[in-house]
This record gives sequence, structure tokens and C-alpha cells, in this order.
Amino acid sequence: MLDTRLYVFKAVADQKSFTLAAQHLYMTQSAVSHYIAGLESHYGLKLFDRMHRKIALTMAGEKLYGYAAEIEKLCQEAEKEMRGLSSSVSGRLHIGASLTIGEYVLPELLARFNQLYPSVDITMDIFNSDQITHKVIEGKVDAGFIEGKLDLAGTIEHHECGGDELVIIAPVKGAAPAGVVGIETLMDQRWIMREGTSGTRTSFEHFLRTHGVEPSALNVGMELGSTQAIKEAVKVGLGIAPISSLAVAEEVARGEFQLLALAEGPMKRSFSLITNPDKFQTYTTEKFLQFVFEQLRD
Repeated sequence: MLDTRLYVFKAVADQKSFTLAAQHLYMTQSAVSHYIAGLESHYGLKLFDRMHRKIALTMAGEKLYGYAAEIEKLCQEAEKEMRGLSSSVSGRLHIGASLTIGEYVLPELLARFNQLYPSVDITMDIFNSDQITHKVIEGKVDAGFIEGKLDLAGTIEHHECGGDELVIIAPVKGAAPAGVVGIETLMDQRWIMREGTSGTRTSFEHFLRTHGVEPSALNVGMELGSTQAIKEAVKVGLGIAPISSLAVAEEVARGEFQLLALAEGPMKRSFSLITNPDKFQTYTTEKFLQFVFEQLRD
């Protein structure tokens, strides 16, 4: 394992903050400051410039950071090799997922993985697809699950990993048209949409453009950052909304929404598993990715 002082030093440099590093390491800020002071005293060099509540690495700090990163990588490789030899799957697994996948797909999957490997401590961050993508790029999660595909060649690796279908939900009592309708006939309806960077919004707008409709033509009356909030808004008659069929399966079965059938056909979309090729993968991460591909492959 990386020497504690170097571990703390690298965390402060990565987070660019003593406070954030303390939160990340589950330490007090005074303990973090103590380790950094000890390291600076050991080398007789200043490692951080502290100006106006901001910190930056000094020239000595930048040189030490390179060694700390390399040492951490070697420690991780040693850990991975030893785990592989002992066939032990344990330790921490930090993943990120978009709202639909994180709320309706992964819980059951993670439960099955945890049954197989109870020694793995799993943490999952749930944000929209754009935010999860950035967390993967920044190396803050071991793997991310997003809706749709991204064109980020050279930055992240992505693999299709299952999928779902978007549906348009309308209140049971309302003025929404019945029967099969063309998407253009729905432009004047009041739409309730996710925020612009969400996977659901992006996938729906791609569907519109594919069928010759500009998303700007939508009468968007409300933007909400929560799937549950959208469902509640539709229920009370505030508009119609595109949403994952997974998110409304139970409500549809209970007759709480009506689904609008489109003449253009179903709105299928794929899920993507994304990883950062520059981030070290532990043995546990590799086993998890293998498990996911086996469970979600078509």
C-alpha cells in the first residue's frame, strides 16, 4: 500500500483542496494538514503554495506527484496480482450510473454480484449521463453506465450493454390524442422533459431528428431533473413526457398512465458501459465488468 503521507499528499493534489481531500479520505482536516507538514519537513521542501484559500503544487510538489502516482500504480498492480493468485474478489468498487440505469437496472445486478462476492464494498453514484461521463474521464469512478452512445474516441472506452425503450406517457384523464399518432401531431402538446444533458432527453431528441422533427419545435413547458418528479407531474395533468419503459412499468400495469403509440414505431436505445483506459483496473473491477457483460449481453 502507498505510504500514508504520499497517499494523503496525492489526494490533496488531486482534489486541489485540504478540505475535499479530508472528506475523500474520511479524515479530519487537521490530520491531513499534519501529514502534509510532516512530508514537507521530511524533504525540507515546500510542496504546496497556499494563496487566497487556493492551493497549487510547487515545482517540488509536481516532481513528487509524479513519483507518488507511479508508486500508487505499482502498489495497485501488486494488489491485483496477489488478488488474482489467491482468487480473492474483495475491496472497494466505485461505479457511476445514469438515473434510469442506476434506479431500475443496476440494483438487482449489484445484489447478485454481492451475493457472489460478499467481501466487495460497492458504492454507486447516480447522476445524468453527461455527469457520469465526466466522472469516468476524471477517474472518479471505476466504471460508468450511461444511456445511448457517445463519440469520445481516445478519451473513454464504451461497450453496448443492454438497453431499453422510451415511451411517451400521458395522464389518464386529459386531452392527449388516442390511437396511433405521428410525432408531429404531438408538437403542440405541453411536454415535460429531463434536463438537456440527460441520456433520456438526448435519445428522444435524436429520435425526433431521425424522423425530420427539430426538438426546438417541442412545446416544452417544464424541465425536471428527476424521473420521479416527471412521473408525478404527468399524473396531475401538467403534460406528456418521454420516459424509460422500465421507469413506468408498474404504474402502467396499474393503469396510472396512458401510453401514446407512435406511427414512427418504438424508440429503442442502448445502454453503454464506459471506462477510462488510463485508470488502473483492480482485479475486483475486472471481475465486475466480466459479470456485467455476462448478465446484460443480448
